[in-house]
Amino acid sequence: MLGRNSLTGTVLSFKPSIIRNLSKKRMVNVVLLEDLAFRGFAGEEVAVKPGYARNFLIPGRKAVYATHDNKLQHVVMRSNEERTLLEERRDFLYFKSRTMQRAITFTRNVAVDGQKLEHPLTKADLAAAMRKQLKRHVDEQDIRLPKGSEIKMLGELNVKVAVDVPQLMVDEMQESAQSDGGKKREMLTVKVAIQKDEKKRDRRENRSAEVLEEDSE
Repeated sequence: MLGRNSLTGTVLSFKPSIIRNLSKKRMVNVVLLEDLAFRGFAGEEVAVKPGYARNFLIPGRKAVYATHDNKLQHVVMRSNEERTLLEERRDFLYFKSRTMQRAITFTRNVAVDGQKLEHPLTKADLAAAMRKQLKRHVDEQDIRLPKGSEIKMLGELNVKVAVDVPQLMVDEMQESAQSDGGKKREMLTVKVAIQKDEKKRDRRENRSAEVLEEDSE
């Protein structure tokens, strides 16, 4: 990594490790005023980039700078058990918001008719996609398909997922929540979009065209 002294014009060389250490030091401490996914919980002091604090957290009243007075006023000490309960609630709300904002997508090969999948989607495929695209571990047995145990056609559809409601939210359950073996559960709707693999279709068409050319010769 190269740099230049602004006074002398001398070219300076920096090791990548030094650059990384410098970038780590360019952080500011804030106290969160609300729970933020992948950041922390209300009342916690966390380190963030200055621009993130200046442009988003502070003006949005989601955090305050970790000054002595702000720490005395806002910092909350929590036990490990309380942190676990808060993490469960945060993860549940994050997953629920993701299911409302986006669909999990698949690109699949289709049969000759152009609509039926060569290999149907299973609950295992859906569970793996939710882990990757929605950042949530889901058991296959908690997935409810509209019809049958597989998805065999292109298109868009909704599937249901049974999710445990965090203990902190039991008293705030919606009417759709269910009781299952002593646990409170809620059925969430996950949108699924299955698209045709256009690249493979193009390769097939190119091969067909090549065969026709060879036959014509």
